[in-house]
Amino acid sequence: MSLIVSPNGQVSVTVPANESIAVYTQGQAQVSRVLGFPNYPNQTALLGTVTNGQTVFGPYAGGATIIVESVSGQPVLYEVGTNPVVQQWRLNSQVQVTPAVIADGGSMAFGVGDILTGLVTATPTTNRSIQLPTGAAMEAASYWLTDDSFDWSLITLAGFALTVTAGASGHTVVGAMATAATSGSAARFRTRKTDTNTFVTYRLS
Repeated sequence: MSLIVSPNGQVSVTVPANESIAVYTQGQAQVSRVLGFPNYPNQTALLGTVTNGQTVFGPYAGGATIIVESVSGQPVLYEVGTNPVVQQWRLNSQVQVTPAVIADGGSMAFGVGDILTGLVTATPTTNRSIQLPTGAAMEAASYWLTDDSFDWSLITLAGFALTVTAGASGHTVVGAMATAATSGSAARFRTRKTDTNTFVTYRLS
């Protein structure tokens, strides 16, 4: 889960190639990139200021060194990955990013970023199955410790059921994974890391 910068502190973060960094604070944070030029000392360029919310910087094709600094006496949380989303505190402060929408079709699948929004909708034209991301895709998306988890919901916006199915590799399911076949019906899930590249999603309600 998210790493923390203490109030009025700063940290240097190495972002691997093709990954991004998500920065969240209830105060204000400045985010800069370290620039290196031959025969010159390193310099920094301000990428942006994050104020009472989350901003994602990247992806960086060749990787990057990012400086995250708390400038308002509030802690700052950050995540690095292919689809980073800061989870802590967002639920406590009732912050909801734009819900994900899965397009209807014969082969439907969640992206990691879809379920990390916490709320996913679809408008199926018949009963449909939606496949979860692989364990490897989940692992790469953010910073996880074993037993880290997050909750999310799926809503069907038509009179057909949506069934969550296991990922192709490294992602299994436990419980009854379908919504009711009634427009507006929702199902609640918890996704948990159990080992490297290995995740399980449980039906909660």
